[in-house]
Amino acid sequence: EALPGEYLNMRVVKEKRSELKRLKNTWMSRAKTFLISLFAESVDRAMGNLSGAMSDPLSFSSRAVKEIINVAIQELHKTCKSYIGLIDVLISFDTSMAESLAQHYAQNVNRLIDRYVKLICSRPIQVLKMLSAEGAASEETEKGAERMKRSSIANIANIQEIMNFAAKKKPRQKPRQSGVKNLEKPNEEILELFAHILDQIMPKICKDCTFCGVCFFSKDRDEAGLWLEEESEVEADIEWSDKDAIKSTIKVLLRDISGVIFAFIKQALSLDDAFSIPFMKLISAWISRLQGREEHFQTVQWLQEIQAITVSTFNSYMEEHLSTIENPKLKLLQTKSVKGIWILQYFLKFPRIVEHVERLSQQAEEVANVQQASDTVYCLSQELIEQSYCRYSEKSFDFLEELVSIEMKPCHADRLRIENYEFYCSSIASFQVSMPNLAKYFEVASKRKEVAKQRYIKDLLQWCAFSKAFVFLSKLEKLREDIPPGDISFQYGFTPKDLLTAVSSIPKDLDSVRNQAMAIRNRIQKHFRNDQILFKQVLKEVFREIQGNFQSLASNINECYQMLDTTLPWDQIVLTLKQVTL
Repeated sequence: EALPGEYLNMRVVKEKRSELKRLKNTWMSRAKTFLISLFAESVDRAMGNLSGAMSDPLSFSSRAVKEIINVAIQELHKTCKSYIGLIDVLISFDTSMAESLAQHYAQNVNRLIDRYVKLICSRPIQVLKMLSAEGAASEETEKGAERMKRSSIANIANIQEIMNFAAKKKPRQKPRQSGVKNLEKPNEEILELFAHILDQIMPKICKDCTFCGVCFFSKDRDEAGLWLEEESEVEADIEWSDKDAIKSTIKVLLRDISGVIFAFIKQALSLDDAFSIPFMKLISAWISRLQGREEHFQTVQWLQEIQAITVSTFNSYMEEHLSTIENPKLKLLQTKSVKGIWILQYFLKFPRIVEHVERLSQQAEEVANVQQASDTVYCLSQELIEQSYCRYSEKSFDFLEELVSIEMKPCHADRLRIENYEFYCSSIASFQVSMPNLAKYFEVASKRKEVAKQRYIKDLLQWCAFSKAFVFLSKLEKLREDIPPGDISFQYGFTPKDLLTAVSSIPKDLDSVRNQAMAIRNRIQKHFRNDQILFKQVLKEVFREIQGNFQSLASNINECYQMLDTTLPWDQIVLTLKQVTL
């Protein structure tokens, strides 16, 4: 109880109060020094054991080292539990004691955590270096083979022989890589290594951060003591005595430990930039678990730094692929026409990019196995992926349209559109359901393909031997919209004589019809010789249109020119056309 006011001014009271304060400060200083020494002794003893365990390479065991570190951390925790009463008294006397003790505790734990993290990451980093060395050796072998190939070509004197040599070798050439990493078979071991690192390191970091926070900064000291005994899961809404102090303390606890993880990330991304996406997803999974917890603020912060690196790396990865999309004018300077061009290289590459990234992305989600809805946890990476796919698709479409716009012959331009847009749609059809933004480009490609196909069919009908009859039919159908059938034969340009002139291009013997139909088939086959499935699709659609025109022409003649006999075997002609499509 407080003394009455009249006693406080008495000299003897002031002297006793001063003496008590001095005793309290002395005791608190000694108690603080005692606790700090206990923290340091536990860690020093562990570090000594570590030095002994690692001094002999023959008996060195990473499992033994981890066990020493775990035991040392448990001793630190046991010390805090045993002296939690003393810690509470010190904090009750002076609230600044909480941060001071916590800082010393964090400094000692940091020594153990730092050694633990380096131990966990050492083997994965060695594996990455081995993979990197293997990749460099393989690349050097490929460069040597390429130099030998160029040398052999240079030794061929005749220009025509060079062209023939290149033509013979062309089907065996691999797609141009343009410095982009292999898209065919990602090294799944790298993803598993990173997941292993996070699974080993993050739970320990989180537990130590939580223990430190509760031990020194929990506002409810009774609850703090109970939790330290049980070490159960801390509620996210725990009330802290000083949020700024806990953040600065955790910063000390985690100091420098992220460096070795950054080193692993850098080494892995040097092998394949596409690993940025699964790394981003694994990081996002941990951020979602720790977000909003004051004791994990610093952990989340350096996880977000790693996330920023992965975002930047993936953007660079896609920019590198985007840079391989060639200027169409430069393409035509070499070929003069799109006649000899089939599916463009950047259209061929796109599904491989998507499959490569999506495979790694799916593996990351399986490894992370988060409890929350994946669309909320992985929204950042999903948006980034879709935006990159859309940019690539848009640039590919623009360059294709620019390329075909320079072509003089519409049939070759539309043929190139059909092939490339058909390849695009068929290759990403399975991905458009899960990617609504990419689905928009799928629809654009589908529409452009159908429009190009209709133009190609129209151009082919104008080219074929039946074109006069089909042009007459088109004009006749348009005229019939306003004039009844009985009056058609009296219109200028639609007299019976005009009709006979138009249908004179249709042979009366079936062999000639078959020959002309085969000419159409051969033209389509020449245009779509690189894709038999697409050739058959276009062939059926063209002949379906031709058969429909013949049937419509026969019907219109019967209705508008009833007294005229063309002597054409319409049914046999249609049957012959069907046989040509088989």
